Amino acid sequence: MYAQRVVPLTAASSLENLRALHEVRDFATTDLGRGGPGRWTYRILQEPILSTELQRLAGPFSTGSVDGVSFQPCQLPEFKSQDRACVESWPMPTGGSWIFTAIFDGHAGHSTVEHTSRTLPGIIRRSLESLLHSSKGSVFPDAVSKILSDCIVAFDHSITADFMRMFPGGAAGLQKMSSTQIRQLFQDRTSASQNLTAATRCLQGSTALLTLTDPAKHNLWIANLGDCQAVLGSRTRPGEWSATFATTLHDGDNPSEIHRIRNQHPGERDCTEDNRVIGFLGPTRCEHYVALENWNYLKLTYMSALGDTWLKIPSIFSQRVLLNFRREWNVQRPETYIARVKSPPYVSNTPDVHHIPLPKTQPGRHRGMFLIMCSDGLADLHSGRSRTDMIHHWVRVAGQCIEGRMRTGNVALSLLREGLGGDDIRLVSENLTVEMEERWMDDVTILVQQL
Repeated sequence: MYAQRVVPLTAASSLENLRALHEVRDFATTDLGRGGPGRWTYRILQEPILSTELQRLAGPFSTGSVDGVSFQPCQLPEFKSQDRACVESWPMPTGGSWIFTAIFDGHAGHSTVEHTSRTLPGIIRRSLESLLHSSKGSVFPDAVSKILSDCIVAFDHSITADFMRMFPGGAAGLQKMSSTQIRQLFQDRTSASQNLTAATRCLQGSTALLTLTDPAKHNLWIANLGDCQAVLGSRTRPGEWSATFATTLHDGDNPSEIHRIRNQHPGERDCTEDNRVIGFLGPTRCEHYVALENWNYLKLTYMSALGDTWLKIPSIFSQRVLLNFRREWNVQRPETYIARVKSPPYVSNTPDVHHIPLPKTQPGRHRGMFLIMCSDGLADLHSGRSRTDMIHHWVRVAGQCIEGRMRTGNVALSLLREGLGGDDIRLVSENLTVEMEERWMDDVTILVQQL
């Protein structure tokens, strides 16, 4: 038996107790609205430190008439934002510059969304240049709408083609290949890297929300594929604004999308489950984030997307090829979902495209209109509101900022601040500083274009 050693400790003095309390006075705990016993610590930041920290995390920017932010407060490398934003001015040989904006909301990884954000804008620009050249600079709204739709569909087809190029015999040819032959496709020194990239893009995806504005600002085109949103704000009188949905959600919360998929796949009970395509859920975020293997998160409620090719091609390609990349699936039993793929495609690559004629104004006068574009993370911050109430709230906040009645001149940053808690310092601080080893909110990207 070892003799017990007692270490005497001197009682803290009153001054030391006060110092200890002073060190923790700015900390509090929260359940993040989840309920249950879980509590997490966060630090209460005071102004101007709070606004400075929000700006650091959101990276606000302004390009011409467009303000933007892209926000993910969890700073662990594995939770880097999968959103991408693009704002470009395209001078055309026929005269004037077109404004292109886009938000791409990636899921399951960065490969597909990065490829999309780097490649798709250039495809659209070249097609627009060709159209304007052939029409001698004249603008035909239907032709521009067709360009947007055709380019998006063609780009998605290219993702599929890059993968299918490995299997020139199609599904029948793949059936005859041995497992060794399939593995060699991803081990060959000359083509392994390219083939692996092509396969990875099939397991990941991205939504797309794009706009084009002509040089005279007489026309606005909006193309949407997925669950990003666009909202048009119009001033009705000084200090008053109206809000209009400019896009339709392509996700499981839209009953018409569920109805469309069920009609396209009659007799397939599992084509939708829990308002998700073939019930594909895991790891997922529903009302809050759930951490599962690889600490990754998906919210596959969308019905339209770029990539996600495994939901668009015969299941034999998933069974014999893509299952070899289990870590990329981020789900424990992908076979469960692959077995439900009976009559693909289940996810559409055809966008909704809307042309909006803009009212003419006198030179030098502001039209009193703006467009809010956002990934679905902004809507998640307003989950207690109806969609109609939510967009009217967004437009009021943006309108007040444009009229100079809010603390920041960046309209997108004002919308983000309002979603995180507005003037409630404790709530905004909670969203920025909560101490968790997992992501506690979806990526939020916002663009606001004054028209």
